[in-house]
Amino acid sequence: MAERVLRRAMAGELELIVPAMVIAEIVWTLETSVFNLSKQEASEKAIAILNMPGVQVPNARTLEEAAVLHSELNIDFTDAYLACFALGKGLEDVYTFDKKHFSRIPWLHIAQS
Repeated sequence: MAERVLRRAMAGELELIVPAMVIAEIVWTLETSVFNLSKQEASEKAIAILNMPGVQVPNARTLEEAAVLHSELNIDFTDAYLACFALGKGLEDVYTFDKKHFSRIPWLHIAQS
């Protein structure tokens, strides 16, 4: 069904508005045992959806940057999104329990409370 809807959007038959959470869910689903794709493959598919005619995604640029970071740094997609969001806002400090993934992001500093 999803493929059929995307094809209709590409054909100009309908316009889809896709929230960021749905893109995150798509990436997660593609990486789980259902599809078992690599982070790079899942990211490539997410980027393809973000750039598809007939598909509008708020924050598409940030999501695309997150998909690349997710693949390149081998971090969770949501962590990558938060890092790219922070970069876009000019933020450098992050408060997190997830030091493993956030320590891989060169422009962020893990702040101490």
